[in-house]
Amino acid sequence: MTNKEFKQNAKKHQINYREKHISTDYKTYKTWLTDSAGKKGGNFYKRLSVFSIVRQRFPNFYVNLYSDMLRSEHIPFNLFIPFKHELSYCKDVFNELLGGCIKTIESRSIIDDRENIKIEFAPSPKGNYLNDRTSFDTYIEYNHIDGTKGIIGIEVKYTEKEYKLKIGSTEEKTIQDKSSKYYSVSIDSGLYKPHALDLLPNDIYRQIWRNHLLAESIRLNQNKKFKHSSTLLLYPKDNDHFTVASKKYNELLISNANSFVPVTYERFLSACDKYCPNNEFQDWIDYLINRYLI
Repeated sequence: MTNKEFKQNAKKHQINYREKHISTDYKTYKTWLTDSAGKKGGNFYKRLSVFSIVRQRFPNFYVNLYSDMLRSEHIPFNLFIPFKHELSYCKDVFNELLGGCIKTIESRSIIDDRENIKIEFAPSPKGNYLNDRTSFDTYIEYNHIDGTKGIIGIEVKYTEKEYKLKIGSTEEKTIQDKSSKYYSVSIDSGLYKPHALDLLPNDIYRQIWRNHLLAESIRLNQNKKFKHSSTLLLYPKDNDHFTVASKKYNELLISNANSFVPVTYERFLSACDKYCPNNEFQDWIDYLINRYLI
C-alpha cells in the first residue's frame, strides 16, 4: 500500500467513524468535526480523564487539536493519558516494547516536579538542550531495573510522512550550521556511524533525528539524574514512509540498545491488550482499535 492509498483509507475511516459515533455534520472538511462537537470533546476518548486534561493543557479551542480527526495532534492524549490512572499497567506495556528495563513509573517527574506522563513536552531552558522548538508528543520518566533513572520520548504519527525543509527558515540555518546543538549532541551521544551526519539532515531522517537528539540532550545535560533515554516512534503499520525511514535510520546507528524504537499502533495496542488490567481499560483499547486501525 502506498502512502497516498493509506491516507485515503485513513480519511474514509475517520469519516465513517465520525458519522457513526460522533455526528453526521462536519465543518469545511469531512474529517473536521463541527466546532460544537469539537468543544464537547468529540475527538477524544470520553473516560479516564482524557478530555479534562486536554482542556487543562490547551484550554483555548483550535481546530487542529479539537476537531481535525486526521491529524495526529490529538492522538497522544487518547493513547497515553489513561495510563496516569494505572502506572503499573503503563510499566507493563512499555516493558513489552523496551524489553523489560523498567522497574517502576512514579507519579511525579523529577525534571520539573510535576506529572510524570507529559503531552507536548519540551525541556527548558531550551538553550541547554537543542536550542529550538523540538518537543515530544509524549514524555515519560521511569526507574530502571539497574537502579538508575531513564526517560522515554515519544513521537506519534498517523498519516504524516516527511516534511520539506523550508528555504530560509531558522531550521534550515541550524541544519547548515555544523556548530549547532544538532551536531554537538549527535557527536556527544556516540550513537552515529561516521558518515551519518552527512545524511541525517535529509528530509527522510530529519524529524526522527531531531526527536532522538532531544532525548539524548536530556540524558547528556541531566546525566546525574538520567542514565537511559529511549525515543519511540509510533505509527500505523500501513504508513509505509515510517516503516522505511525507521529501518534506514537504524542503519545509521552504531548500536541501538533501546535508544531508538519504532513501534506500530498494532504492536502498541497488542501490548495494551496483553496486560489489560480491567474492563475499564478494555473499553479504552476497543475505542483505540475502532478509532485508528483500518
